[in-house]
Amino acid sequence: MENINKYLHEVDEHIKNKNYNNAFSLCNDILFINPNNIEAMFKAGYCCYRLKKYDISMMHFIKASSLEKFSTNKAIYKYYIGRCCYSLRVYKEALEYFKNAYNLDNNNKYYTLWLGITYSKIAVNDNDYNTALMYLSMSLGSEDYLVYGYIGYCHIKLKNYDKAIMYLNKSVNLKDNDYLSRYYLGNTYFIMQVYDKALEHLSESVKLKDDDFDNWFALGLLYKIIDENDLSNECFEKARNIALDNNDIDEELDCFIKLTDSQSEEYLNYLYLGICYAKLESYKNAVHYLLESIDVNEKYNNENNYLAYYWIGYINYIDSEYEDAIKYFEKSLNLNNNDEENYLVLLWLGDCYFRLGNYKKALFNLKKSIEIKDDEAETYKLISELYLKAGKKEKYNNYMSKYKRLIKNANIYDNPENNNEPENIDEKEEILNKEEISNNEEIHSKKTDIYHFINLLFQDIEENDLYNLYSSNTEKKCYIDFNDFNIDNYLSYRNIINNAIKDNFDNTGKITTVRNIITNFNIKNGVINDSEIEYAKKVIDDIEELFSYTSECILNTMHYYYRKKDIELYLILMNIIENNL
Repeated sequence: MENINKYLHEVDEHIKNKNYNNAFSLCNDILFINPNNIEAMFKAGYCCYRLKKYDISMMHFIKASSLEKFSTNKAIYKYYIGRCCYSLRVYKEALEYFKNAYNLDNNNKYYTLWLGITYSKIAVNDNDYNTALMYLSMSLGSEDYLVYGYIGYCHIKLKNYDKAIMYLNKSVNLKDNDYLSRYYLGNTYFIMQVYDKALEHLSESVKLKDDDFDNWFALGLLYKIIDENDLSNECFEKARNIALDNNDIDEELDCFIKLTDSQSEEYLNYLYLGICYAKLESYKNAVHYLLESIDVNEKYNNENNYLAYYWIGYINYIDSEYEDAIKYFEKSLNLNNNDEENYLVLLWLGDCYFRLGNYKKALFNLKKSIEIKDDEAETYKLISELYLKAGKKEKYNNYMSKYKRLIKNANIYDNPENNNEPENIDEKEEILNKEEISNNEEIHSKKTDIYHFINLLFQDIEENDLYNLYSSNTEKKCYIDFNDFNIDNYLSYRNIINNAIKDNFDNTGKITTVRNIITNFNIKNGVINDSEIEYAKKVIDDIEELFSYTSECILNTMHYYYRKKDIELYLILMNIIENNL
């Protein structure tokens, strides 16, 4: 206990100095000694919150909340879970946690403040904004600049512009470097057509936060209204570049919808809007805006349309319209002089010709793709299949071997921190040949199957009802190459994944329950011979490696959905891990 108190004191010192990584590491040491130490859980969650590791933060707060007996402390944990959800933009879930915190402790003004903020975020009518105003008014005395700022925002939505300006000015007077209040002030003056005041506050907002799309977009609109077209175009260009860096595809889509409405003569807005729709698999809209970008470009800009043709070709490829896909891919290829970007077009072209039975052109384009980029596994796979159809078994084996090796080592060679990566495929093969590849072929095959199984389980909406149970997005599709998935092993690998989560492990990391996995282990007359013991050890080692790989697959899948802001699925996966590991 004395050591734990000493550690907790050190944690406080690290938090005070904002050394959150060190503080979190110490919290883990404490939780290793005492897994149910609530104070360490809370501080670990707080450190992760400050480090923006919201998933890990929530896990600690959820567990602390389940162990906590005092309602005021439990309210704090609920509040921070709400803040994590809010940061992940899961506003409805955040609202429920803020309500829970408020119900447990209605004297804390931070709970009413964030209730008010969250209500203002999800409001759809005047009643919602009035509810937000009620909670915000109850919060005065906490962070008043934030209170006044969001009260002003609610009055903008209620079209009470004079009140909005009054409260937003109060917010600015309390904290003049808060960009959001400046932004709302500028927009309110813009609506009221007081353009000099609007320009003053929007310009200040941009200075305070120059990486915000809405800031630059609003300033671009203002310059357009006052006929400062060059300045307007500069602002729109900065807004467009910020939108392109957005990892949330839905937000990116909204940005380009705004830009196309406000800057109709710029082909890039239509191009990127079309690409957004393509990524969201809304292909009809995608083709419409991609063609529009070509028309606008030819009318106003006369720039290169290779990217639009590439995406139209890709959409036709996805729709199995291979002849049309070839037409657009060829146009893209002819327009783009950058060979480094053309390897993918050549790959798709080769695949299209392959599917149409024109194997000569398929091989020609695929080999040109390899000349540009010699470590793209899919290209080798397609070439190997071409040689298989031609009956050239030796060349088939050669290219298939290269494909398997690239797949196996993708996690190594895709690492941007690996500065010693060989420059070409032959050097990579020479390195790989020095390894004991043959001993690992079997486990690699299993790993590949597990990876595709994970994808099948969590991504293929049409083949799996599980996703429909908790996903509101019914338009998602996933095109999985089932040639790489051994369907015969489906049930056994499903069991392996279940066991990876549910089986118990002892302190040495060895598996304590193996009877459901080692099916070929024979005990004769109750005696286990040496060879069987060695076999059992190997199977256990292989399974442990598979479990480790499976965990990586699950975490990578979580990361994939986190980046796509598919938070519904992300939280489901997080809860599965929390409840079973």
